Amino acid sequence: MRRSLRRAMAMAIALITTASLAPLASPPAAAASPKRLRIVHLGTLGGTWSIARGINNRGHVVGDSPLESGVSHAFLWKNGTMTDLGTLGGETSFASGIDDDGRVVGCSELPSGQWTPFLWHNGKMTDLGAHGAPGFCAAAVANGHIVVTYAPTPGFAEYRAFLLSGDVQTAIDRRPGLTANAVNDHGQVVGADNYTANDEGLPLSTYQAYLWHNGTGRELGTLGGMSAPNSINNFGQVVGNSDTADGRRRGFFWNGSSMTALPLPADASDYAGADAINDRGQIVGGYIKVDDWYNFAALWDSPTTQPRLLPLPTDARVTSTQAFDINNSGWIAGSITYYWSTGRGTQAVIWR
Repeated sequence: MRRSLRRAMAMAIALITTASLAPLASPPAAAASPKRLRIVHLGTLGGTWSIARGINNRGHVVGDSPLESGVSHAFLWKNGTMTDLGTLGGETSFASGIDDDGRVVGCSELPSGQWTPFLWHNGKMTDLGAHGAPGFCAAAVANGHIVVTYAPTPGFAEYRAFLLSGDVQTAIDRRPGLTANAVNDHGQVVGADNYTANDEGLPLSTYQAYLWHNGTGRELGTLGGMSAPNSINNFGQVVGNSDTADGRRRGFFWNGSSMTALPLPADASDYAGADAINDRGQIVGGYIKVDDWYNFAALWDSPTTQPRLLPLPTDARVTSTQAFDINNSGWIAGSITYYWSTGRGTQAVIWR
């Protein structure tokens, strides 16, 4: 849904106007007694690992996994079956989002070695035409609205982005070096602009979160340093990551007027983040514990509640977990990484 899809609430919400970039209304409250989640392993395409990156309100999941040959392809998982979506002629592809009508977006390698965003729908993969440098490609989808980030040549400052709604493509006009990270059912786009790099080509902490709709945009602010959004729901609420003035990385929640840090428990370290928000205001992300090196996925049942760590398997030791997306039923797509001695590697899962 993040980079995706929130259609279940759409019929009840009036479309926003160009004049307003605020949330449309208040979302319904999350359940007072959170349900116990269970883990469902999705399998692989024949290789040794898999990652689930997006989930829609029908429970269909997308991500990527290697084949037996070792090259990784985008997959669609639904009703217990994982399907290889193929590529646009190159070796590798990955899927990053799916909307409720089954439109899948992601990126594929081309025979030339360039990368391009794709739309997969009804069994056909279509090149969206933004050919760029390897490693500089991203796409998200919601209700048929597709946002694309690409770089014609390598470099963070070369990032460009556009919105594709039907046959209409609109360039997102912000400061140079910009990404479009997520879109909601109404075509509201969030991303970050002002990406710059040092002499080694590594990104500097100059980028900031923005919200853009119908040609009008606004900055969302920061917690003291850089900020980058990862998800926007159908009420215009945004979550992402921001650095604080004292150098910590925190997940943030933006309510339409101000940005606040998500609560963390006492055992959390200086590194945490928020990856997705659904229309109930539930947020998924994760944090690293004090004196640990690995991330563990977490669920905030509201922007003001303490997070709860997502359940771990009981049959094997785990090094880390990741949560990338959440749908309106509270199903979460992500991955579990097992100790190397188990031979299981990283595995795509949903918590539901």
